[in-house]
Amino acid sequence: MDPYNILIVDDEETNLSALERTFRREYNVLTATSAEDGLSIVEQNDIALIIADHRMPGMTGVELLEKTLQMYPDIISIIITAYANDKMVADAIDSGHVYSCISKPWEPERIRVTIREWIETYEHTRISRELYTRTLLDRGIISKEQLDNALQMQRTEKKRMGKILVEHGMVSRVQLTEALKLQESGRRKLGEILVELEIISSDDIKLALDLQRGERKRLTEVLVELGYCDEESIASSYALDLGMPYMSPSQFFSRPGLAELLPSKLAYRHAIVPIDVVGRVLVVATSEPLSDRAKSEIEKETGYKLMTVCSSHRDIEVALERYYQRPKYVDFPMLDRK
Repeated sequence: MDPYNILIVDDEETNLSALERTFRREYNVLTATSAEDGLSIVEQNDIALIIADHRMPGMTGVELLEKTLQMYPDIISIIITAYANDKMVADAIDSGHVYSCISKPWEPERIRVTIREWIETYEHTRISRELYTRTLLDRGIISKEQLDNALQMQRTEKKRMGKILVEHGMVSRVQLTEALKLQESGRRKLGEILVELEIISSDDIKLALDLQRGERKRLTEVLVELGYCDEESIASSYALDLGMPYMSPSQFFSRPGLAELLPSKLAYRHAIVPIDVVGRVLVVATSEPLSDRAKSEIEKETGYKLMTVCSSHRDIEVALERYYQRPKYVDFPMLDRK
């Protein structure tokens, strides 16, 4: 797979060169010395992530990222500044126009890790979004040309892919619903997933299932106790099979007031943890996909749209305690499918 394109915009050549050297081994790095030049590069290339210096002559970095987001909502936008308390930067982060702020002076290794995590988020989001469109393609319901046209329309109309496909007569609502059902029905048992990914052998899973029946424990708990795999491996494998983004506990961070956006009764009832908020989108972690009913309930009560990522059973338990300051056992039956 070709490396992702990232764009770095900074009017100071020394900063631009330093950032380019930091990332050129992992990504295809494009550079610009002004926001105007940066916009031209975005229009001509498939950009995954932009790092922009905030205080530049003419258009600021925040203004550049706001314009970019309007045209290409999938691009990850990062601001870099020596003025972390700048009100314009803070407002852009709160509104979701900027994903993250990196303070100067920055450390090469730390900024590499930060950007790598955001690129993973970008990749998982694209994969998750494309799952049902792949089903439509595989079944011959839409053509590759139609999908390309729909993606172009999506950039202009800023609507969900499913809505664009239906509104422009590429698929019917019945066909779209069927594709979503097929995506759901493709889920397999946990043991099958782990064996296929060669994390454990078929003999290992048989032994684990025998022990599970005798000791009445969760399958994940038995697998970990036997030393066959750790919970993070199980959760990431499960996420891969479901087409959900996976987020390790090291990526969890608590923004002030974040826990207040999701009442504890909902967090514990559905075993979900709030991990970020971008504009009017609340990002939550769970060990299984939320049902439509649960998602509708949470969105109605919080007023936010949900984006869901997957994490492990135990990580969710620990995070719930950390966020809401009270321990409570949470059952996760979906992770323990045999």
